Amino acid sequence: MPIQLETREITFETLSQIIDLSVETAQKANVEANVLTIAQNIYEPAGWVRGLWDADRPIGLIAMVNPHKESPRFKDRNPQDAAHLWRLMIDKNHQNKGYGALAMEIAFAQARAWGMPMLQNTCVQGPQSPRIFYEKCGLTATGRMIAGEIEMMGSVPFET
Repeated sequence: MPIQLETREITFETLSQIIDLSVETAQKANVEANVLTIAQNIYEPAGWVRGLWDADRPIGLIAMVNPHKESPRFKDRNPQDAAHLWRLMIDKNHQNKGYGALAMEIAFAQARAWGMPMLQNTCVQGPQSPRIFYEKCGLTATGRMIAGEIEMMGSVPFET
């Protein structure tokens, strides 16, 4: 059965399922816990946070920042022509199955829906860094560091 991935708003009914997801222990330095992302989003007026689902199974979480809206997060640092992929988390039980690539397609689609020609993110450095994954998905390191993380940028593909 082919995998599928869809975004859903996080509701009272699904909150615990999304919070309970986690990455491998060695990856915990790479991405914050979902509960923190959900809490931070309360104070991020430009935030877009969704649970990632395959049918009835929670798979992960995606969070983005819409550059059309004012954000305290990116006063002087965020390119105005790029949507920002704030967080991407795939649960340890669902990694290496293609969900991450599908989540990146969702990120590019959301950037396109906002009219953005670019998608930007940052990632940690080190042996467990997701940098190679992001490069496979079309992002390139810009050479700039933001808050100690590698900035990456990629063109948003046209809809096919």
